[in-house]
Amino acid sequence: MAIDLRSVEPLGSKSVLLEQAIRKHKGRRKPSGESYLQDLDLSDMLNPDYEWLNEDKTAIQNLVQQMDASIGQLSEQMREMGQQTRHIDQFTRRTKTQFEDEQKLLFKQIQTLNGLLKRQVEVLTHVERQISDIEIKQNNFIPQMGIGLIAGLMSAVTILVSAPWLMVLIEYLRA
Repeated sequence: MAIDLRSVEPLGSKSVLLEQAIRKHKGRRKPSGESYLQDLDLSDMLNPDYEWLNEDKTAIQNLVQQMDASIGQLSEQMREMGQQTRHIDQFTRRTKTQFEDEQKLLFKQIQTLNGLLKRQVEVLTHVERQISDIEIKQNNFIPQMGIGLIAGLMSAVTILVSAPWLMVLIEYLRA
């Protein structure tokens, strides 16, 4: 009997090829009415062992489960990293805003302090002029003592007014 094996793919063993050929010619009959399968010698055919297929299937299923677990862990880690990144961004924005607010406050305090110091210099210059005018007009001890007392009081007032600003400035420079 001649079986046409040209359309059978030769990827398996002889027994697999023979099975494919048998399936292909199963219902066909010879012109004499006999079956093609009667002439085949099936004595050397091995029973196919598909245990390796089940082992491969189990191994592939295990591999797929491991890959799913790994992808799940990776997804969770990526989600956590995204949340951490958002928290860091929010913290950075808050810190930047606080720093800018403190910087604006410090500049206002410096401007106020500069204004106070400028007024103090003006007052001291005016007092100095008055002292020189008084010295020229009178050489009395009491007027000089009064001027010294006024100048001392003005210095004390200036120190009391500028002390809170200086403390804030010193605190800011320490930080």
